[in-house]
Amino acid sequence: MSPSSSRPSRGPWPVLGVFTLLAFLFSGALGVLQSAAGVDGEVLTLAQFGPALGALAAWLIYRKRLKALLPEAVSRRQVTAHTGLMVAAVGLFALIVVACTLALGEDFAGVSSVAGAPFLLYLVLQLVGATGEEIGWRGFMQPLFETKMGRLAAASATGVVWAVWHVQIFTAGFAVAASFVVATVAFAILLGYMGNGAFWQRVLTAAIGHWLINVVLHTVAGGQVNESPQVYVTAVAAVVTTAVFLAVFARARVVRVRKREQESAAAR
Repeated sequence: MSPSSSRPSRGPWPVLGVFTLLAFLFSGALGVLQSAAGVDGEVLTLAQFGPALGALAAWLIYRKRLKALLPEAVSRRQVTAHTGLMVAAVGLFALIVVACTLALGEDFAGVSSVAGAPFLLYLVLQLVGATGEEIGWRGFMQPLFETKMGRLAAASATGVVWAVWHVQIFTAGFAVAASFVVATVAFAILLGYMGNGAFWQRVLTAAIGHWLINVVLHTVAGGQVNESPQVYVTAVAAVVTTAVFLAVFARARVVRVRKREQESAAAR
């Protein structure tokens, strides 16, 4: 029996189980703390740091195992290129959301103070919150899923957990909750494909994308982002944007394969 076959328990599943449990528990505790402290959730949702705390705790428990499971870094050039694509994707998403909102005759929330906080402070806090989430979802969970499945499946599985983590949305009715889940999984696939490399590289790209998506939705819909009809608009825009950029990635992959084949043929 080979050394690798004698250690079947070294896979990601125990780590994923512990991380998921702790992420939900930490988020719930932070939600209680937020209510007790009177922090306005529109400015910053403390539960966003639950995934980061869950990832930290899981890393402390399984840090030796994680050295072999978490991916290595990619080039700075690739991270820069994918982050640029992430910004472009959010730009397309914003155009679709704005167009649909105009077509429906809905008003725009606009750029203004949020719960009494200056908009600039809101932007900073939203980036901090998005980073807290992405440390757990795209930085920690998705790479572990990728050790057992392809990128699309791993991103989708992460998206399902991410959607369920927003437990409060399931009290809003079937249509709203279903649209939210569709949008969240689509966003997870988009963020999951854009982020590559080591933990910090994935978090960097995904956090910027997550942050910009939140800012776009707040600027358009304000506090009604998860209400009808805006939640339906978000789902449509998320699916279309993700489909477009998946097609871009697929085309780029075909081009790379053809180039390698041509180089291989020329070298013979």
